[in-house]
Amino acid sequence: MFSRGGTNAQGERISLKRAFARLVGSLRRYKWLLLVVILLSALSTAFAIVGPKLLGNITTEVANAIVKAFTTDSPPELNWGAIGQTAIFLLLLYGISVVADIASSVVMAWVSRVYTEDLRRRISRKINTLPIHYFDKHKFGDTLARVTSDVDTIFNTLNQSLTQIISNIIMIAGILIMMFSISWQLSLIALATLPVSIIFLAFVTLSSQKHFKSVQDETAAITAQAEEIYTGYEVVKAFHAEPLMTDKFDRTNHALEKSSFKSQFLSGLMFPIMNLIGNFGYVLIAIVGGGLAIDGQIALGDIQAFIQYMSQFTRPLASISQVVSLFQSTLAASDRVFDFLEEKDEPTLAEYQPLPTPLRGNMEFRDVVFTYAGTTEPVIKGLSFKVSAGQKIAIVGPTGAGKTTLVNLLMRFYDLTSGQILLDGVDIANVKRSEVRRNFGMVLQNTWLMDDTLRSNLRYGKPNATDAEIMAVAKATGIEHLIESLPKGLNTMVDEDSEIVSVGEKQLLTIARATLANSPMMILDEATSNVDTRTEIAIQHAMEKLTKGRTSFVIAHRLSTIRDADLILVMNLGNVVEQGTHKELLAKNGFYADLYNSQFIEEAE
Repeated sequence: MFSRGGTNAQGERISLKRAFARLVGSLRRYKWLLLVVILLSALSTAFAIVGPKLLGNITTEVANAIVKAFTTDSPPELNWGAIGQTAIFLLLLYGISVVADIASSVVMAWVSRVYTEDLRRRISRKINTLPIHYFDKHKFGDTLARVTSDVDTIFNTLNQSLTQIISNIIMIAGILIMMFSISWQLSLIALATLPVSIIFLAFVTLSSQKHFKSVQDETAAITAQAEEIYTGYEVVKAFHAEPLMTDKFDRTNHALEKSSFKSQFLSGLMFPIMNLIGNFGYVLIAIVGGGLAIDGQIALGDIQAFIQYMSQFTRPLASISQVVSLFQSTLAASDRVFDFLEEKDEPTLAEYQPLPTPLRGNMEFRDVVFTYAGTTEPVIKGLSFKVSAGQKIAIVGPTGAGKTTLVNLLMRFYDLTSGQILLDGVDIANVKRSEVRRNFGMVLQNTWLMDDTLRSNLRYGKPNATDAEIMAVAKATGIEHLIESLPKGLNTMVDEDSEIVSVGEKQLLTIARATLANSPMMILDEATSNVDTRTEIAIQHAMEKLTKGRTSFVIAHRLSTIRDADLILVMNLGNVVEQGTHKELLAKNGFYADLYNSQFIEEAE
């Protein structure tokens, strides 16, 4: 199996063929429309090709009249009727050619638009089916570049260059036919330059392909770095890391500049070299054609027509050489897009087991082992515990103990390496992920608000929620005053970077959003980490009411907030080292007691 990023010629050739095959395969559903484009382009090109021959006939008519007048010493007698008919016929042909060319461009533009629209739709659906661990290994900026700039590159090539390639190929074939119909000797001279052109074209294409691929990859890296700098702007400023980030960006930018220069330099050689090869052909045709005309083997108008065809013959070759450069960028972009689309989805089963209705919320972890992909050391090691319906479970432990990983397994963001997680006696590995997640309301440590109204953000988990329901939840979670203080209330536009709401208020909004969803179970992952003590107390009172009767999991850093938990799981190095109530664990004077006392001392200090 070859490497996509390989630098050897053979590897690049295979990559080019694969990318081309994938792109053509994805266009198969538009084959009839593409056939219409080909036919219209053929019609337009064919009528344009006939023109020089008819113009040559007019030239021959004029030349013969002049020669006859010169030999008979009489005024030239031109057949204006024949010349006029030919001219009108030429105008008609050129008119049809233009109309057909416009029609093919319109159809191709429609195909390009619909195809790229469908491509973006597929990418959007793909993002929703990818496993979480894909985003652990790929930068958001790189994924963003595949959705935006790579798809735009494909659109521009289909819209602007594909019809050119089709027209130029048809033109080359048509010109060859017309050239042989005029003179096979001159045609062989013209064709003698063709192998040289093809060899040069192939050499430049294969040499520049790896650089075009690098341009796409470096562009994606630039996008990823820009996204990192933008989202972490305050951190960059706080640590005075501007020189470091600038240096990192400059290195990537320099690599992009080098790849871009090499790709453009190599592709830029095509037009002048092709022109030079074409000029050699003109010289030979002028010499041989003149000799044939003197011998009477060819008419003067035919030489004119042949020279025009020779000019037209080199033009599509030069045009193709330029389009090939853009097409190489497109193949590199499409390769990245299709690599993304061919990523493995989250594993699915042929048959799923439904959860009991109504769901009570009894849970059990049986010998759960979990190892992240690409690593060998388990993060969770033989974890076992039981949770009764309606209990409030607190999960505590030092950083890296496996607290968030445990919740991710519960939500089926990751699949177990071994063991079982049972929900009301049903192994959740046999249940649809969407059904499992539908039964959990979740509040993460990091807030997330989409660019929409406050109303839409709050009812993200319950789209049909009424304003009365929203305000009831807002009152319970302490954000009623916030909503009333905003100029447009629930119609206020917010997003992740909004400055009209503080970090703590954003956390309150995410808590309200999870509460409004009214799921039978709740997960709070450091949900109160970004709020002040007074707000935290208010949230705790609200949560006590809202989680009553629901099985809830609370990952807590401040141990004082989980004293009333029905069960506290103390984790360390992937295992539950202690479990019990707050009083029971303090009485043991073990790991939990050490954590609690150390935190109490820190808070006192």
